[in-house]
Amino acid sequence: MRDALLAEPTLATRVRPAAAPALLAPLVTPPLSPAHAAGVDLILEGFLAHHGTPRQLVADADTGTRVLAGDYCYASGLVAVAASGDLFVIRALGGLVAVSAGLVAAGRRTDLPALWLGTVAAIAGPRGPRAENGFDAALRAMRDGDRTPLAALAAGLHRAPDLEAVLA
Repeated sequence: MRDALLAEPTLATRVRPAAAPALLAPLVTPPLSPAHAAGVDLILEGFLAHHGTPRQLVADADTGTRVLAGDYCYASGLVAVAASGDLFVIRALGGLVAVSAGLVAAGRRTDLPALWLGTVAAIAGPRGPRAENGFDAALRAMRDGDRTPLAALAAGLHRAPDLEAVLA
């Protein structure tokens, strides 16, 4: 993630001196390669730049710079993941970004960890129509105010990071 940010001249001066450890990429490797999985942490950094405190970028940037940095992270992360060719992962992450922003707008930040970890669990878990339809239903439930299905998916993750503080 750090290298991707340093490669963008506009952001290179905004990158913290110490690298933040990857939180989500280790959970989705496999099925994604490490290079593709790094995109998931870039997407998280984009979300944090827009709606929280970035882990890798200096947080004291003006609003315009933070929005542009967040957009860059979202786009770079989706490009990295899209290179995997896994359409379910791309669709799941697109849903994650949209629902995350909706939860923040609705004042439901406490639902964010279940959403993020449930999505990661769906990406890392079994595939096929049944699993993918189950994830889609869990995402709809979250939109409707029920985090239980995504929290159940997240409970199946081994070594899941504590995202409450990160997403607060």
